[in-house]
Amino acid sequence: MSEADNAWLVETGGRQHQVEVEHTSLTGKIVVKVDGEPMADDRMLFREKEVSFDLDGSNVLVNVDWANAGLSARSALHVDGKFVEPMRR
Repeated sequence: MSEADNAWLVETGGRQHQVEVEHTSLTGKIVVKVDGEPMADDRMLFREKEVSFDLDGSNVLVNVDWANAGLSARSALHVDGKFVEPMRR
């Protein structure tokens, strides 16, 4: 698991959701899932990638950027501008 592979539990609109980021460093592919369903599927190819979406009326921003000279990636999640600690790292 790379540092970009993170999961968060967030509560929006009175409902709890699990947001996950999966990253494959060889291809640069990232997948953002909410409650197991893909929300975004893209490639970052040596650049920072931001994925933003609405979840029960809240703005969710997932940021994935390169780390360790491009050998791995890391991700962060913000809900309505507030940083959310990941469940695992």
